[in-house]
Amino acid sequence: MLASQFVMEWSHWVAFVLLVFLGGRMIIEGIRGNDDDEEEKEAPRRHGFWLLVTTAIATSLDAMAVGVGLAFLKVNILTTAFAIGCATFMMSTLGMMVGRFIGPLLGKRAEILGGVVLIAIGAQILYAHYMG
Repeated sequence: MLASQFVMEWSHWVAFVLLVFLGGRMIIEGIRGNDDDEEEKEAPRRHGFWLLVTTAIATSLDAMAVGVGLAFLKVNILTTAFAIGCATFMMSTLGMMVGRFIGPLLGKRAEILGGVVLIAIGAQILYAHYMG
């Protein structure tokens, strides 16, 4: 079996499992969180080196998968890279701006809502693969 066939056969399950895992973890953290008073006194938590390395590897693998997919589509890579870069810049900037406004209003409920949304996206990917 070729690697591309393997990826096409299992990609929906991999996406589903990852999104359910991350969403579930967000929900648990949102429920288990500290009281609001304690949260304000606590200094911002810094992430460890290995967590950042793991995140970087996962992001790189995702980018590689997109790059391989684009190679099969035979698109103009410069135009596509520019469009992806602009969309990523705009969406991440918008997300940070909205998050700074909504975060204090919703608190831990925003984390729980984010987890539910990730699980719903994973379920939609699975549904679309089998029903679409």
